[in-house]
Amino acid sequence: MSGKMSLTTKMLVALVLGVATGFLLQAVPEVVIMGHSVNYLFVEGLLYFVGTLFLNGIWMIVVPLIFVSLIVGVTSITDPKKVGRVGGKLALIYLLSTFPAIGAAMFFGTVLNPAAGVTEESISAFYLEPTIGTPPGVIEILLNIVPRNPFAALSGGQTLQVIFIAIAIGLAIIAVGEAARPVRELFVSLNEVIMKITSVVMKFAPYGVFALLARTFSMLGLEAIRALFMFVVVVWLALAFHTIVIYGGALKIFVGRDPHTGKSINLATLFKKASPALAFAFSSASSAATLPVTMKCARNLGFSREMTSITFPMGVTLNMDGTAIFQGVAAVFLASFLGVNLSAGDILTILITATMATLGAAGVPGAGMIMLSMVLMSVGIPIGAIAFIFGIDRIVDMPRTAINVFGDFIYGLIVGKQEGMIDFAQFNSNTDLAAMEALEAMESGAAATAGGGE
Repeated sequence: MSGKMSLTTKMLVALVLGVATGFLLQAVPEVVIMGHSVNYLFVEGLLYFVGTLFLNGIWMIVVPLIFVSLIVGVTSITDPKKVGRVGGKLALIYLLSTFPAIGAAMFFGTVLNPAAGVTEESISAFYLEPTIGTPPGVIEILLNIVPRNPFAALSGGQTLQVIFIAIAIGLAIIAVGEAARPVRELFVSLNEVIMKITSVVMKFAPYGVFALLARTFSMLGLEAIRALFMFVVVVWLALAFHTIVIYGGALKIFVGRDPHTGKSINLATLFKKASPALAFAFSSASSAATLPVTMKCARNLGFSREMTSITFPMGVTLNMDGTAIFQGVAAVFLASFLGVNLSAGDILTILITATMATLGAAGVPGAGMIMLSMVLMSVGIPIGAIAFIFGIDRIVDMPRTAINVFGDFIYGLIVGKQEGMIDFAQFNSNTDLAAMEALEAMESGAAATAGGGE
């Protein structure tokens, strides 16, 4: 038995050490040597360099990974009707799940009233003016799904457009048939190459997670967190409620028992196997950057290649439960803080607007603020009010991103079981299937090279 730590353990250790180091850096006194602040050089020098370098490596492979893996996933199914059925089910679940997420968040926000006792004077010192783009209209969001320039969509990382292009190419390959076989084989080979690059990049994940979290928590204003403590608590409570009640209930009702063992499938098992992805989502606050880790975890959970390739690239853009929860609490908080009374019609407007806003959200840090500005505009709350909570956005951005990613696993498991695309023997196994597949690919490549000599 190997004594090496698993990626899961390494990621969790890095997460804990990163948070602890960040708070420790805030507590230790400033050290100046030869006119230079050692604390600053460590945070903005070493930690910034390691964290940014790792994220750059992740972002380098995200768009190619989404594009190529989705094409391979679609063409592997071969039945266009099944592609449409799987994709349609996922899209419907992703969007409809936003309603209970926002509804529960607004309930928590109304009952617990985190704005009570908060005055403008108490948080004015933490007022940060964010750069908020103009939120697009619903029609514009829907029109932008189809890109005018597919190359611009790929180079610009427009996730929803990339998904559309990939599905269109995949379906076209299926429709053409045998004549398009070389094209499909090209994408299969490209997918293996990208996954190999991904596996190399992921070896540095624990170091990247440590650097990202240590830097983030070294800069988090503890005074700002204290001033907006109830707001942070309510967001985290709403996220926990959604995870335990909504996700747990969905598992019990729509997945039920494991056909391999006969036991009920619970959140704990899923959480354990998905923990590397959740840890990385928490540290990076980006579901898009987490995608390589997410897909690796999905294979270890028994998701077929096809199901993995369709579920998670779509989830990056369409599944925003955690972000929706943040919006619900934030809308209630800011309305109460500014003395704006939300009517039943306003609440319904927030539900609809936030749901539609998920179509245009990017899986990157801070994307929730763009969506929130759209929600606030819909009920007449000044967008500038976002500045009052912008200073502590990161502390609620990290957990809501983790919930977004966890939702991808939950909903993918529901649809995957219905479609017979989950290997429950692997789900119950401790085998690292993703690592085994990478090793097999390397061995087959080596064998092909050895056999190709004169």
